[in-house]
Amino acid sequence: MKKKFLIIILVVVLIIGAVLVFLSRTKNGEIANIKIPILLYHDFVLTVPESDPDNFNYINTPQSYEENINFLLSNGYTFISFEELNDANNGKISFPEKPILVTFDDGYYSNYEYIFPILKKYNIKASIFVVTDKIGKEIDGKKYLTWEQCAEMQNSGLVEIYSHSKRHLFYDKFPVRMVLDDVKESYKIIEEKLGNKNLKVFAYPYGAYTKETVWSLKLNGIDMQVYDLGMNYSNDFNDDYIKRFNIPCEMTGTEILEIINITN
Repeated sequence: MKKKFLIIILVVVLIIGAVLVFLSRTKNGEIANIKIPILLYHDFVLTVPESDPDNFNYINTPQSYEENINFLLSNGYTFISFEELNDANNGKISFPEKPILVTFDDGYYSNYEYIFPILKKYNIKASIFVVTDKIGKEIDGKKYLTWEQCAEMQNSGLVEIYSHSKRHLFYDKFPVRMVLDDVKESYKIIEEKLGNKNLKVFAYPYGAYTKETVWSLKLNGIDMQVYDLGMNYSNDFNDDYIKRFNIPCEMTGTEILEIINITN
């Protein structure tokens, strides 16, 4: 009888514990579905030109970027890394109340010259997706990062370096095998230059993908794939289908916050 009573007490304690854990994850009786915005920037210039062939979608100013960071920090956002995003998605850590990620595509030298000092100033994390064939080069007047600069940023603990491919092509127009080989080769180069990666994230150039390329990369060691525009949510986060918001030239922090708030 005593043994049966103890079992009943144990079961009751376990149920109460489970309820408390559940309630700790809820808000107004529902599990909190946290928005996870990811911002996308590209190149940076000190002076905005009068005209731009890409309609000012892929350039920005460091002054505007710093305003964005200042505004988001003052509105309670916590800048997290992809590793932290992965850990939170897998239940190893908790999401902050208002997480946000910032990313830079292509690997422009301006990310090191203008943006890295801002990251250090505010002690915030960011990720740069590099095109390995362009590292250390100047192409069409655009200067790209060197491996030494990538290593310095990575060693600071603030910047993660990931793959944006080897050749920067429209990968929805090529055989899956070729796409896989390209991405694997890009990571081989990255790891030779910067050390092994515990987490491998791939951002598709132009957001161009197919279901077959996504599946192939997933099966071959790519942990996260980025290739669409929009919002991510904690309750149904899909690490093979990560979305971002492109930040065009001189978009303000207020405008970014409006986009975050109105996106369902």
